[in-house]
Amino acid sequence: MNLNATVRKAPGGAAARSGSPEGPRWGGCALRKSWDLGDFFVTIRWVNGSTIVSRCLSTSNIFFRLNGVSAFFLAFLFTTIISSLPAAEAITPDQVVDKGIKALMRLQAPDGSFGGSLTSVTSLCGMALLAGGHTPTRSSYQQASAKALKYVLSAQDKVTGYLGDGLGRMYAHGFATLYLAECYGMAPEAHLRMALNAAVELIYRSQNQQGGWRYDPVPNEADISVTICQIMALRAAFNVGVGASTDKAIPRAVSYVRHCHNGDGSFGYQGPGTGWVGGGGGAEGVARCAAGCMSLISSGINDTSDPVLGPGLRFLLKNFETHLKGQGDYYWYGQYYTAQALFHSPDPKDWERYWSVAWPIIASGQNADGLWSRNDSVGPAYNTAMALIILQIPNNYLPIF
Repeated sequence: MNLNATVRKAPGGAAARSGSPEGPRWGGCALRKSWDLGDFFVTIRWVNGSTIVSRCLSTSNIFFRLNGVSAFFLAFLFTTIISSLPAAEAITPDQVVDKGIKALMRLQAPDGSFGGSLTSVTSLCGMALLAGGHTPTRSSYQQASAKALKYVLSAQDKVTGYLGDGLGRMYAHGFATLYLAECYGMAPEAHLRMALNAAVELIYRSQNQQGGWRYDPVPNEADISVTICQIMALRAAFNVGVGASTDKAIPRAVSYVRHCHNGDGSFGYQGPGTGWVGGGGGAEGVARCAAGCMSLISSGINDTSDPVLGPGLRFLLKNFETHLKGQGDYYWYGQYYTAQALFHSPDPKDWERYWSVAWPIIASGQNADGLWSRNDSVGPAYNTAMALIILQIPNNYLPIF
């Protein structure tokens, strides 16, 4: 997204501005300004292009590059120009979200699906709508929201209750079950409850002996990245009164998550020390750690004195920014769970720190058409849905958040 001539809120109330076009002329000079995190960097050029002011930092530290012009005159020139500048247009998370929702609507197929008829992506897009208050029964995007829900319901296996697709399998089933639970919580209807209950029962049947879940709806293997999807789905269903055996399934799942914890706060993929790149720490471990922390939080564990959650949250706080800026794997998946974990952290400052860093970075990745192109090899609907869900977490519209 082009952030020219915009202002973004930054930590401590500072403004973060970048790249305005060439500014107004005064006394034969043209101003080009670029602001970053409260400090401003100014370049003033004569008509012939020679630089007389190259940089100004903050209020008390002013550095001039002189080309035969007195510092007194430059100070006067600088003060006069800055005071005459028009206020830059502000950009807010809501504006970014509005643009993103409009762009996302262009990707919806006539049958209501997104992402090439994938229940996983359609469910996440539906969640992005719900997160903005766009339910299947009301709001300006009510029709699109209703079509997404109708598609997910139509894709469910009427015998097994399975909602998986060829791409996500049990990931898809977990996301879709979570989506149905959130829809049911906002507008309870009998047919929706039946579909949700069938989806939950399949999750019960697919839990393995360790307490986790894997790619396929059978109780064989387990990994932490699929397990979090099922835990959140069970918790969301439990919140709306669906699921007779959740009180038995969740403790087993917590036991598995604890088993995956490493001593440094990170988590292994299928156990301690295992992962797609060694199961270690740093940015590479953010996605797994976020999944582990959110698994515990969704299960009712929210005390930082917990020997797994406490170190896990500290690991996230240490490494999320590096991951957010592009290092590590599974960008959107990792940030989706990181945002939720830090939003639910017992210390409100954890969320404040995350939000002040994350939303400007995510906003800056929005394309001119409103979509997000940075991807985890799934496609623009998935990228955009994930970005929109993260940016709308503070709305608190979704029961699970």
